Amino acid sequence: MNWGEWLVAGTLLAAACWTDLRSMRIPNALNAVFAAGGLAYQWFAYGGSGLIWACIGALCGIVPLYAMNRLGGIGGGDVKWFGAFGTWAGPALTFELLLVSVLVGGGIACGILALRAPGLRTLGKKLKWPWGEHPASGGRKTKFPFMLAVAPGFLILLGKG
Repeated sequence: MNWGEWLVAGTLLAAACWTDLRSMRIPNALNAVFAAGGLAYQWFAYGGSGLIWACIGALCGIVPLYAMNRLGGIGGGDVKWFGAFGTWAGPALTFELLLVSVLVGGGIACGILALRAPGLRTLGKKLKWPWGEHPASGGRKTKFPFMLAVAPGFLILLGKG
């Protein structure tokens, strides 16, 4: 990706993070504009081969996350966001962002589980948790916005590329 593409993707990531943190939702309109812009850009910049590349990139984001969505591990807006990101970044970067984000998300989940430890439970209950059941309560309904894991993954890839 060139710097202009990174800038567009970063701007749309920031918008998705904002909405995900506030409401645990990423609006369909945001994802649709993001995806349509990526498809149009690839078509005009690289022709038919760019459009095919963008579609394969979208599938690399949608297919694995759709499976996670069906298992209840991720929201539909995240699936659509990764598909839209794929239209800008193509298959390799989309899959790489997916892997890094899942690893970062696993680290966040470990931190959430640590808040359930007997010594940390009291401290954990003092932390405000705006996304459903509080992690210190020990229930299975604890959630966090996946964009909290995607944003650091994006920055890691940006620094690498």
